Amino acid sequence: MNKIVLLNCYLGKLPWYFDFFLKSCATNPSVDFIIFSNDEKVREIPKNVKMIKFSLEKFNQLASEKLNLDIKITNAYKICDFKPAFGVIFQSEIENYDFWGVCDIDLVFGRIREFMTEELLNEFDVISVKDSFPSGYFLLFRNNDTINQLFKKSKDYEFIFTSNENYCFDECGGAYDEVISGINILDVPTKTESIHHVLVREQNTIRVHFDLFIIEGTPGNIKWDDGILSYKNEYEVLLYHFSSYKNNVFSKTKNWQKIPRSYFIDKYNIRKYTNWGLSAKWTDTINPNLKKKLFEIDMFWSKFLSSGWIQNLDKGQYSYMNRFIFIDANRNEQCYLRYENSENQFELIKMMFHKRYFFNRITKQYYKNEKNGFSEVLPDGNLIKYSKS
Repeated sequence: MNKIVLLNCYLGKLPWYFDFFLKSCATNPSVDFIIFSNDEKVREIPKNVKMIKFSLEKFNQLASEKLNLDIKITNAYKICDFKPAFGVIFQSEIENYDFWGVCDIDLVFGRIREFMTEELLNEFDVISVKDSFPSGYFLLFRNNDTINQLFKKSKDYEFIFTSNENYCFDECGGAYDEVISGINILDVPTKTESIHHVLVREQNTIRVHFDLFIIEGTPGNIKWDDGILSYKNEYEVLLYHFSSYKNNVFSKTKNWQKIPRSYFIDKYNIRKYTNWGLSAKWTDTINPNLKKKLFEIDMFWSKFLSSGWIQNLDKGQYSYMNRFIFIDANRNEQCYLRYENSENQFELIKMMFHKRYFFNRITKQYYKNEKNGFSEVLPDGNLIKYSKS
């Protein structure tokens, strides 16, 4: 059997969903996991999971040494750009494995070997679990020098690794809308060449497999049953990605002392019991609709009674992937928002009763104030996070 190890580097306090991740690792005993972390909380760790004490300083030192570059990144999220180079950076940790991969911790795994079969592993060198671009949250690489050095075929890798800005190098350079719509990444104007550019360009020499093995978003109807992950009780899937669930204003976090052997992931809630009942109806339908109404009422009254600068929101440019929003103030120091490539200025108003929220007077789009930025709230509650550029 091909030996597989999955790597993750997460610096900071490990979040509530990490316990769900660990439980699903334990039900995949034929796959090993290595987590580089500086979280000091004592917890029960499965036998196939190795926790290595780490820091941003250690990463900069190790990456600089292994890549022969002067790397001085200042935020842990930037490490995502380095994922395709983990085979070089963490070479000593993967030397006994046939495949190494990257994985995020906002995942619940089903049966990994049911999808990463011996037939698939023997036939391909790089395996993505999304069909449109490399899935940076779960991506497998054959452990040999040719594949481990693939990232160097990007003309921009040195620039990306020595910059503190995130370029989505581990996926498609931010061109998500284009590649999902079917446009070849090589025909899309991007700031830099991502690993997706490399994989598409090298498909005649490198055996690359793109397939859809996962569930994302907040679809509900997901069940985890002692290691088997299913959707609508019909389709078995490799993993569920918590990315949208954890970034949704309606979702409930679950800090269970012990993760049960079976549970259900609804749209905005995780529950232990089979029967939907009033609880699930409340969290998935009634409560979101009620919150939307309360936001509408708050916006109505705030237009007349609220004024002034939005607390903790600095003037300047904010970005999400390749999108930009500008925040400034008019002569009366009234805060306004302007979208990239537009001259229109939209006055922003603080909400009276939802203290962390503000809204666009014209479009009634509302936003959530965050540390170092703000989030645009979509109709389904999902958040698009803009950070200060």
